[in-house]
Amino acid sequence: MGDALEGTPYRALRVLGRGGMGEVVEAEHRALRKRVVVKLVRRALAHDPRFADRLQVEARALAAVSSPHVVSVLDLGQTPSGRPYFVMERLRGTTLGEELERRGPLPVAEAIDLVRQVLAGLAAAHRVGLVHRDVKLDNVFLCAPGAAPGGARVAKVLDFGVAKVLDGAVAEAAPGAEPSPSVPAPAYPTEAGLLVGTPRTASPEQAQCQPVDARADVYAVGLLMYTLVVGHGPFAHVEDALALLRAHVVEPPAPPSRYAAQRIPAALDRAVLKALAKRPEERFESAEAFAAALGRIGAELGVVGGPGGAGAWAGAARMPEAEAGWGPQSRAWFEARPEGSSGAGAGGGVAAGAGEAPVDARLFAGLTLASTVVFSVLAALVLRGMGVL
Repeated sequence: MGDALEGTPYRALRVLGRGGMGEVVEAEHRALRKRVVVKLVRRALAHDPRFADRLQVEARALAAVSSPHVVSVLDLGQTPSGRPYFVMERLRGTTLGEELERRGPLPVAEAIDLVRQVLAGLAAAHRVGLVHRDVKLDNVFLCAPGAAPGGARVAKVLDFGVAKVLDGAVAEAAPGAEPSPSVPAPAYPTEAGLLVGTPRTASPEQAQCQPVDARADVYAVGLLMYTLVVGHGPFAHVEDALALLRAHVVEPPAPPSRYAAQRIPAALDRAVLKALAKRPEERFESAEAFAAALGRIGAELGVVGGPGGAGAWAGAARMPEAEAGWGPQSRAWFEARPEGSSGAGAGGGVAAGAGEAPVDARLFAGLTLASTVVFSVLAALVLRGMGVL
């Protein structure tokens, strides 16, 4: 490809992706030789003020958010040919969607830790008046182990390209910290009556093209949590886009435990279903509140540390080298196994601190009864065939 960044401080190396509005390229600072990622408006749209405005709003929005769980913006500019661009940190790792495809459903403890990191990033965005509106697997990036203290995996929220700037948004700063830049409202706001976001992960209010606030992101993260522990979302059976939007609005989701192959704590079922409430006022009031509920569940499972901290779930990081060559399916099964010794002090699995759950007595009794009935029926059939009955 030609150098799309010719005449700027950056040299384009390769295209990472293309979308309807722009393209994302890996680049290098010509003088510093530092690798970065650059997002540019598509060449054909470069002189349309609507697209330039949207890209600049995204860049300034990201710059206003101070969180280790949101991708950082380093620069904003325009090429000599008139293409607006902004520069982001270069991340090493994989998207959450790629991780799920490779490994299958994640162990509950690990999923809780990653989702709490996502919520921490969104909470920082909400504090400066931003609603992401498109939280999904491919917009969460898992940085490779080693990029954070202790080798923990850090989740970062990407792509604020369709973020909503709330009216009256004012950037807040922590006590003693430098004030963050304010987030400008778009000069060309989204037209009323248009769906913004992805139908698969749209909140009921988005599906109905109604005004949204931070609770729309809470709904999307509820879907994210559901998908991570089950392997698919609650409406995976719906394929048509219009039917999918209708499902978000009117179809009650089944609890994750109904479909999950691993044991799902009852408290996690309740938390996910609360996040997925159809009415925003019935959900968690904020990303922080959802994260706090997950934190309490994680504490019972043995998840240590806070979101993104060095003590976050680190089963993979602590795995002995001899086990590192396991296939992802075998490793995921072993890490997610729900049952083991039920006495105090049990829980010596690979997922350090994940805890072991006692056998469900009702489930055990039900299985015993079912097997007895089946055996009795088979015995009766055999005896009848022998002429005994």
